[in-house]
Amino acid sequence: MPNSIDKAPRHDDAIGWSNLARGYQRGEIDPPHYHLEGQLLFATRGVLLVETGERRWVIPPQRALWLPPLQEHSYTLLSQTDLRTLYFSRSLIAECSNFTKSELVHVIGATPLVKELIAGLFSHEYKAPSQRRMALLLLEILSETEHLAAELPLPQDERLARAANELLLGQRWEASLSELAHIAAMSERTFSRQFIRDTGFSFRSWKQRARICASLDLLSNGIPVKQVAYQLGFSCPAAFTAAFRAILGATPHEFLP
Repeated sequence: MPNSIDKAPRHDDAIGWSNLARGYQRGEIDPPHYHLEGQLLFATRGVLLVETGERRWVIPPQRALWLPPLQEHSYTLLSQTDLRTLYFSRSLIAECSNFTKSELVHVIGATPLVKELIAGLFSHEYKAPSQRRMALLLLEILSETEHLAAELPLPQDERLARAANELLLGQRWEASLSELAHIAAMSERTFSRQFIRDTGFSFRSWKQRARICASLDLLSNGIPVKQVAYQLGFSCPAAFTAAFRAILGATPHEFLP
């Protein structure tokens, strides 16, 4: 396990939680590390790739990621990102007896209530006792909220991951299977077979999900739906909306600020 890099402001058990707001540029990397506290990661803007051991997710706005205490993790910023991190002490987590999955990494939807509580824990308008109750309520909600499937599983094979990152970080949405297979130094057939094995999706389906994940960042910054559709290589806004609804069960307009 790497050295503990504890970026959390110090807090004692009487408080039980702390916060950290930080901005990142696209392409920045936070290397493998862990914290003594549990963490909730939430991007108010931007998209980040989080790795925990052998598991990887792309987390866009409207999603939050729970990391248990001592969970090794790293992240790569896929766009300019404003990250809000909340840290919860073991003793505070223990007070929430319903949080039975506190030792599991999982993704939840950032509902309006979740976002309000996170904002409240970064606000100076509330006194410490009120914010502590907010922190406990947030943990309670984490225990009850339906856990979401990984937004975008990334391939474990380093060659496939190199090709996937070329598409994600380089935003090369026009790249064909042939081009990415070349980057991975594989034949198209081997690339396709390995890609399905690693991610559970065909390359075509995965690329579609990747574009929808990328669209959440653009939409959260107020970019019009029509512009997002063409920027991500969709033939028309209707095609984008249909793909968005098929993957997220909602319309792009619901994700505009």
